[in-house]
Amino acid sequence: MRGGGSETEKTGFHDGRDIQPNPRILDFPLAAARWTPLDRLMLKQAMIVTLGLVPLICCAQTPPVMDYAARVQSVENLKEHIAQRETRFESLRLDLRALDDRVEKQIDQIVKTLSSLKDSNDSKTRVAKVKEDVIQALGRTVAVYRTKRMDAYERMRKDPDAPKEMLEKEVSVFDERIGKRIAQVMQIASSFPGHKDVQKYESSGSSYWNGWSYENSRISDDWKQNRRDANSGEVVRRELLQAIERAVTTNQSRRAALADALANRKLSDSQRATQEEELGRVDATLDNLRTRRRELALPTEGATREIGRDEAHDAEQLLDDERADLSRDMSDIMRKFADLDREGTRIHGLKENLKAREEWLKNNPPPEK
Repeated sequence: MRGGGSETEKTGFHDGRDIQPNPRILDFPLAAARWTPLDRLMLKQAMIVTLGLVPLICCAQTPPVMDYAARVQSVENLKEHIAQRETRFESLRLDLRALDDRVEKQIDQIVKTLSSLKDSNDSKTRVAKVKEDVIQALGRTVAVYRTKRMDAYERMRKDPDAPKEMLEKEVSVFDERIGKRIAQVMQIASSFPGHKDVQKYESSGSSYWNGWSYENSRISDDWKQNRRDANSGEVVRRELLQAIERAVTTNQSRRAALADALANRKLSDSQRATQEEELGRVDATLDNLRTRRRELALPTEGATREIGRDEAHDAEQLLDDERADLSRDMSDIMRKFADLDREGTRIHGLKENLKAREEWLKNNPPPEK
């Protein structure tokens, strides 16, 4: 029946009433009698290949099941693996801590030394320029720390399987270092001498002419140096105030975004907790920035130890060497930190795997013998 097709074609089932024998099947023995030796050889090879594939197909469809004893042993093996990775993690942590401590002592010494120095009439602005270079270098490290800190926070916020405890420590460490660098910048900035009332002109001798005595005067070197000091300090404070204002604006925007997310978005319990903690950290950052802004507005006495041109030159050479060393050390610190972060993430994944295996054993008692 043409058109819509038979019932067998539609459903795949039939009632057996219209089955007709297939002449090709019935004639198979007669046809086989007329086969050539080559035909019989090809049929034999095809049957051998087909029968050889049967065990492989069965194996692919029924993968081997791990027995209970093997599952128990896998837990012990995984515990040993975790212990090995934790040993390496601790070794990396100690290496990073030792290098970081050395760098921090070096930076502390540079800041302390520079904060005690100021230019003399002989050195003019050499010390001020060294201080400006160090402030800019410290500012660059703040930018690096902030980037790493935001990377850690975003992992906590976006990835529910991320190692939250480790990432929270990273955020805390970077926040502490950012605060320390800002404090060091403020320490150096406050060491710039402020404006002082200095007599502009000084006597340079006298002369006589036609019975009259004349006093010669000139602009004093102290007044010129005072103006140089005041200008240098003013430039640094103005640039720092601008940087603080930008930071305040950025953090206010972040705070508004966090508050909006907490008030208007559907968040999981872990996401809500993470963003509430971040909101508290942003508030603390804003308080610190406003405090620093007020400090910059207050007058400071500045450093008290004047150095000459030769000593200022030596300080420049020393800073160049220190800068090269610190640049290499900071690169090593970031590399070691990345290694430590990867290792910690790997250990977290292994522990989650171990937890799942132990949970399976807890819910599936050993089979009876």
